[in-house]
Amino acid sequence: MKFLRTTVEEKETGKNTTQYDNIKDPQILSSQLLNTKKSFRYKKYTHIRISEIHSFCPREYALGFLTDTSQKNFVDFPLQQQFDLGSAIHFWVQNKSKVFKDVLYGNFKCLACQRLRENKDGSLYFGTRPNTPCPFCGANQQATEYNEFMFRVDEPYRVVGKMDAIIFKEAYRIGDFKSYWQRPPSGFPIGKDVIQLASYMYFYDQLPDEIKFPVKIDTSCGYLHYISKKFTYSDSILTYPIRPTEKMIRPIINNVAIFTEAVKTRTIQAHLNYCLRSELKKDRAKDCYLSDLCKEYYYNNVVKC
Repeated sequence: MKFLRTTVEEKETGKNTTQYDNIKDPQILSSQLLNTKKSFRYKKYTHIRISEIHSFCPREYALGFLTDTSQKNFVDFPLQQQFDLGSAIHFWVQNKSKVFKDVLYGNFKCLACQRLRENKDGSLYFGTRPNTPCPFCGANQQATEYNEFMFRVDEPYRVVGKMDAIIFKEAYRIGDFKSYWQRPPSGFPIGKDVIQLASYMYFYDQLPDEIKFPVKIDTSCGYLHYISKKFTYSDSILTYPIRPTEKMIRPIINNVAIFTEAVKTRTIQAHLNYCLRSELKKDRAKDCYLSDLCKEYYYNNVVKC
């Protein structure tokens, strides 16, 4: 196919040339041939994402929800590429790799008919990867994909999350995958990852029984799997058992409860102390998406919406 202004027929040789053929710089050629633009991101403040639960501000979420303000920003291509590579690794270990083949449990979706796999009695299938064709459309089992368990609830807390895995070794436990390039100076596990997995375990217990898995999930312990993005004999996959503690979970519950109550009462919550200490100019306040609105409401003493 010939594209306007890009392809010219060379009558002497019978070959085609394009305006890109003489670009020698590999980065410039990539930017000309590929989509390396910034990625647009859009976020509404309806529920607290478990992936953000280690650092979210209940006041920011309350302001965003009660004023119906959405977060709109852009992510540069190099950073988006890292996110995409991480997602690709997650997909690989869930669907292609043999490493988790016999221990990864959950629900599965047929990509041909977009239906979750079921048992013969009509109940939702839960187990390892099915090795039979889809009972609905007959598609080969290779068209079946691991379906990450997602929940979005308003009570008792407004939270939303999506779990990477259920791992079974004598007990069913929640697993979370993290891809990395090199170990951080402070080592593994990373604090925010521990909080995220601990929050999955806690909030899973709060879900209604009808949306939980049909087996008992042991939430006293979960597994953090760090998967290397580069070749290494010793650190290709590192697994850490995580056991939630009262000290770990209590601050998270308190902040989530503050936002949940703010939605019910339409009340703007107080600032975080370290925001006030910096006069709303440094640390968390400096990077807050709703900082201008937050300052306006604070100086005008707005407490209700």
